[in-house]
Order: sequence, then C-alpha cells, then structure tokens
Amino acid sequence: MPSRFEVDLAGMVDLLSRHLYSGPQVFLRELMQNGVDAITARQLADPSAPATIRLSTGVDEAGAAWLDVVDSGIGLTADEAGELLATIGQSSKRDPDLGMGRTEFIGQFGIGMLSAFMVADRIEVDSLSARPGARPIRWVGWSNGTFELTEGEPHPVASPDAPATPVGSRVRVVARPDAAHWLDTATVVGLATDYGSLLPFDVAVEVTVEGTGKRWRRITAPVPWEASYPSPMARGKALASYCEQVFGFTPLGHIDLSVPLTGVSGVAFILPQAVAPGAGLHRVYTKRMLLGSRVGGILPDWAFFVRAVVNSDVLAPTASREQLREDEILLATRDALGDQLKTWATTTLTSDSPLARRFIETHHLALRAIAQTDNDMLDLVAKVLPFETTDGPRTLAQVAQGGDVVFTRTVEAFRRIAAVARACGMSVVNAGYVYDATVMDRLSRRPGWRVRELSAHDLDQVLRLPSPAREAEIAGAVVAARELLTPQDCDVIVREFAPEGVPAILLRDPDNEHRRDLNRERDASPGLWGGLLDEFASGAVARTRTLVLNDAAEVVRRLLRAGGGDVFEAGIGSLYLSAVMLAGEGLLSAEAVALTRALGVLLDASLGTAP
Repeated sequence: MPSRFEVDLAGMVDLLSRHLYSGPQVFLRELMQNGVDAITARQLADPSAPATIRLSTGVDEAGAAWLDVVDSGIGLTADEAGELLATIGQSSKRDPDLGMGRTEFIGQFGIGMLSAFMVADRIEVDSLSARPGARPIRWVGWSNGTFELTEGEPHPVASPDAPATPVGSRVRVVARPDAAHWLDTATVVGLATDYGSLLPFDVAVEVTVEGTGKRWRRITAPVPWEASYPSPMARGKALASYCEQVFGFTPLGHIDLSVPLTGVSGVAFILPQAVAPGAGLHRVYTKRMLLGSRVGGILPDWAFFVRAVVNSDVLAPTASREQLREDEILLATRDALGDQLKTWATTTLTSDSPLARRFIETHHLALRAIAQTDNDMLDLVAKVLPFETTDGPRTLAQVAQGGDVVFTRTVEAFRRIAAVARACGMSVVNAGYVYDATVMDRLSRRPGWRVRELSAHDLDQVLRLPSPAREAEIAGAVVAARELLTPQDCDVIVREFAPEGVPAILLRDPDNEHRRDLNRERDASPGLWGGLLDEFASGAVARTRTLVLNDAAEVVRRLLRAGGGDVFEAGIGSLYLSAVMLAGEGLLSAEAVALTRALGVLLDASLGTAP
C-alpha cells in the first residue's frame, strides 16, 4: 500500500513565516478572515443571522498569554473540523456545503489556522455548526503536530431557563513564551484595526478602560469613499482626514476610482510633494479585508504622484494574500484606473484652478514621465506645462502659435544662445532637463506639430549680415580663421548681434554631426551592412560646428583688422576656446594647453607694444 507524506509542522511554520508571509503579525488577519468567511457562509443561508467578531486577550493559570477570536459564523461539524483543521492546505472554499468556488470567501481555513502556529504553542477551537442536529466540537492542536478532536452532546433547544448554545466558533491561540507580545491587547487592537477597519461586520476588541473596567471597542467603520456626506466640501475634508490617518500626509486633492466590472472602488490621494518615479505603493483591500499597505501593480507605474486606497471583490491575491496576482483581470483593472487618472488630469489641469496650478508646480516631472509613452498625456503636457524659453516660461502650444518649435537638447546650449536668440526675436525652448528632449522627439512625430532641434542654420538666418563692403574688407581674415579651426571641424562666420559684450558664440549642427558619424562608420567598415549606410550618409558634409564672430564687438573688429600673424592666430584660438567654455562643454587637456599658449602670445604682444 502506498505511504502518505509525513508533514513536519515546525518546518511548515518556518516556511510560512520566512517565505510566504511577511511576518508573524499576519496570523491575526488569517484568523479574522476565517471568521468573516464563516459569517458570510451562514448569511448565505440565513441573511438575518448575526454578524459579529469579538477579540479578547488574557493570561491562563500557567502564565501563558492567550487570544480568543469568537465569530457568529456557520460553525463546524466534527467531520468538517477533522477535514479542515487536520489537513494542511485544505480550503473551506472546496467544501460543497460551504460554497464550492464561491467568490464571497477571502481565505483558506486550513492555511489560516496553520499560520497561528507562527506565534502559538497551542490552538483550541470550540465550535457549533448551524446545521440542524449538529453537535458541539472541540479541537485542540499543538505545535508538535499532534491534535485531539472531541464531539459533545447535541445542543438543547432554547428555553427561558436554558438558552441555546450560540452557533459559531471560538478560536483560542495560546502563545509561545517568545511570542507573547503579539497577543498584547494594544498590539491586537492595532493589528485588528489595520486589517479589519473596513469590514462590513461588527468587529470589536475587548479593552480595559481605567475606572470603568472592560468594554468592547468597535474597530469597524463605513468605507470612507462610499459613505454619505452633507456636501462635497465635507466629503473632501473627511477623505483628507482619512488620508492623514492611513498615509500620514495632507493631500492636494483626491481622485475617485471605480471599475465596476472587476468590483474595484477606491480613491487616489495626490501627494503634496514630488517623489521619484517607481515609488507608487498603495493600500489594497480584498472584500474589505486589508491585503497590504504597500501593494504594487494596482495602478500604472507612471502614477507615482498618488497614493491609492482600493477595495476589490474580484482581484485575486497571491498565496500570501499580501500582494495581487498578476493576471489578465489585474491588467485590465490597471489600464482602466490609469484611464481614469488621465481623464482627471485632462479635465482638471486644463482649468486655471488653484489645484491645477499647485499640481503642475509639484508634479510636472510626473506628467513629463507619463508623456514618454502616452500620446494623450503628451498632448496634455504640450498644452499645460510651462517650459523655459527665450521668451520666458511658455507652453509648447503657445510657442507653436509663432511657427516651428525649436529646441536645444542641453541646458548649456540654451544658455549659450539665449541672449542672442532673444535679441533677434527668435523663440527657443530649453529641452535640457529630464524627459524634455524625449517629449520633443515624440511631439515632432505627432500630426500637426513642427518640432526640431536648433541648428547653426537657424541663427545664421536671423543674425545680421555685415554690409557687402564690410564682407569684402574682412574676407581674407575669415578665410584665415577657417583654416586655423579646420582641425576642430569648425567653420567661421561673421555676424552682428547683441549683446556687444559677447564676442563669439559656438553653434552645433546636429544633422551634420549625425551625417559625419555615419560617414566615419562607413569609411571604417566599407563592406559592413551591405552598403546600407550609403543610403543615409552623404559624400559632402559641412562642418559640425560654427564659430560666430560678433562684428559689433570691438575686440573682434580689432582682431579682424590684424588679418594674420601670431597675434591673429592666438586671438582666434582664444575666442574659439572661450566660446567652447561659454557653451558649457569644458576643455580637453590639449585645449587647455592651447588656451594658455594663446594667452601667452597675446600677453607678449601687449607688453611688447606698451609704452
């Protein structure tokens, strides 16, 4: 005959506490879940049945701490107790009489009871089933893996002299000496409130009040976002107070959440300060029992600007019932909730309200992050978020009213040309901050938008050209300057622009840089890619940088008059390297040496001609 597996209960408890559950504290949630499921099963047969759970603590004659969890549920027969309490992993959901496959139940009775051994040395269960003619049973299990099950006489019919034994169950957990603190009254009140405050039944904990003795403290209350309030303002204040209690912050506002198809309802609270992406962990309930206070996956990753409290009657928990199972239902729910957040943002942020202004000021980075992948939010960002421009803070939609949206990819590039562009009446957007360049790239592919990166050609068109006579006068000096900067792949042009205190600026041409890189790759590996790079690379590429000399600056005019020689060479080199530093690019070691050498030449020339 085949042999049965032998289960090491101590090993199972260690497995639960170290690898399934987050810690011993979940034993109380499991016991409360068992009581909730028992009440639910009884009310399916008798909707008028009482629905109470009572928790009390104490110390027995041997000095061991105990906790009683008493419910008015359907109770257990001897056969059910033998099956559910003595079989590891057996679930009351599988029992045809208790509702096979029913979604009304939260937990698994056998596993839930086993979890109590994380803190218990002994567990006692006294129960009376609601079934007619049922006998009261007593089950006692020990942490060494043994148990006893006894059955009493049928309970008598109620009479004034002898009231009937109440239907339901009492579970007594007797703690190990090292786990007695988990059964302290204050700890039980805190855990029971955290796990069960939203349960639809009457749940109370027995506490001692100085001067009045023991009394029952009810821990359950209406679901805050489903309760009735006299006005929207009163509801907002109540929800803000609830947020302060559970999350510890006063929200900027709240967003109602609801997905009836998956039985989800809740509220998202807007954080009053910016947080890093990926920080969104939320408080999730299943059938109004707390699943976890740091649950991920219920909202999209980009929704890190809110903290949500959500209850679901359908979403499936993991084996530990502390996270949600990643399945198609959760995916559909997450998408639906994400759409609701986007609808709120589109409706609210396009209005000029104090909440909209505060949200944009605080969470503009979150909106930029969402716009990386979502076209609806990309359009919203372009419409409502202010960007730094040469005309001051403006939205991209406002910039687009004047023509192309021209941007720089780095803050340094923007700083370099801002004064010149402003003086020339050219609007340029600073896209050098996090996410901004990607926003620009994605917006350039949206219908109806003309978005491109600033090039040397842009400023070349708006800077004032010298007169023909002046061009002829300085032509030789310009040719000589271009030859000097050929090794730096830098062209030289002369224009007039304000302010006069800026003698030169350095412009980059990203298109030419890209084509030059392709040419270099093609020349380095002529047979690679089967000539594919030839389709993108061109034979003639303009220089990737342009040094624009300001003919309005006296130092430039004096230098151009020199036309050649050591001083001219040193002056052009100094202006080029100064423009590189003004662009924020920094100097290479060889460039730093070249700048020092050029300054030396200029200093020698100055000292040699001084009176």
